[in-house]
Amino acid sequence: MEDAPEDAPMRQFSDVSHPDAVRSICHANVPGWVAFPPESIVIDQLCEGLSNQNFKVHLALEPHMLRGAPPCVLFRIYGKDSSSLYDGDLELRIVNMLSGYGIAPRIYANAKDWRIEEWHFSVPLLNRSMRNPSIFLQVAASFGRFHKLSGRADFPEEFKQMKPCSLARFDTWGVSCQSALTGFDPKRLTSIEQIDVEEMLKEREWCKKFMLADDPRIMGSGLDVVFAHWDAQENNILQTLSGLRWIDFEYSGMEYQAWDIACYFVECTVDYLVDKYPFYKVTLSDFPSEAEQRLFCSAYLSEYLETTVRPDDLAVSVLLERVKRFTLATHLLWAHWSVIRASQAPTFSEFDYLHYAQSRWFMYKWTKRALLNSN
Repeated sequence: MEDAPEDAPMRQFSDVSHPDAVRSICHANVPGWVAFPPESIVIDQLCEGLSNQNFKVHLALEPHMLRGAPPCVLFRIYGKDSSSLYDGDLELRIVNMLSGYGIAPRIYANAKDWRIEEWHFSVPLLNRSMRNPSIFLQVAASFGRFHKLSGRADFPEEFKQMKPCSLARFDTWGVSCQSALTGFDPKRLTSIEQIDVEEMLKEREWCKKFMLADDPRIMGSGLDVVFAHWDAQENNILQTLSGLRWIDFEYSGMEYQAWDIACYFVECTVDYLVDKYPFYKVTLSDFPSEAEQRLFCSAYLSEYLETTVRPDDLAVSVLLERVKRFTLATHLLWAHWSVIRASQAPTFSEFDYLHYAQSRWFMYKWTKRALLNSN
């Protein structure tokens, strides 16, 4: 990977974004790599991350020459402004906890601005495969297992005491979103004005009340506070020989269980691997059908409640009603995130965060109108 003028925005992301810096850090910190010449280390930037900058770093050596050293690692660089979106120290503790359960990758080394992780040999999940019945039901079951983690006797008490992420981020992201309005280039003011951020911020209180109203107070209703992934999109799901594997836990924490399900349903409509402006594509018709949603929720509840739950059972109807409400919250909060992200340093491409914020804000209003009319 060589320097080029068009790489300038990428270099602005962090003080360690230069290939020479990545090579030097990995050479010194990956177990066993110090024994090999630095020039044997190959660096490829990955173009999937929207919050961090990620690199695949591997040794250009034959397997028999490795002598037990990892052949490949993931080098992750935190954005300079990441603290406005998530707590990096908390995320590191969460990843180490999940690594102990065999869920998250092993961390070889870390510092303030970066960390080196175990590399998963896998095939990334493509957006067009998210509704494939095999994938769809695997995700449902994996959510059911993941959401039972916080019920384990050895689950850290510090995480159990966390406020649900959505409630916390309605506050913190709201403040950051308001602050971001003062940081835009004058040339982009027209774009940000089209989103009507002030109106978006006003929706927070109504949305919080609506998503939590009418609590039936039964297990599996969607309002159980569980440990959640929180960012269930295609780039965060890998297909391995042993099934699906979740990655990227920077937004993970305690959350109402309906969040992850609602987020996954919405992400079925958004493809982030698009090579032309605005570098993503929304296809609303790809939102799972009612029958698919019921099938997903029945598989989820069967795992979560550890009993057979059929798609036409009342428990599915109760959960699905809550998921529909949380769909609104996912649109609103990721719209906030996009406004904040638009004012920060770039990652790898010209991804238009303001355009994305506008799309999520539109989907929020469209979904709200449809949901209230149906009720």
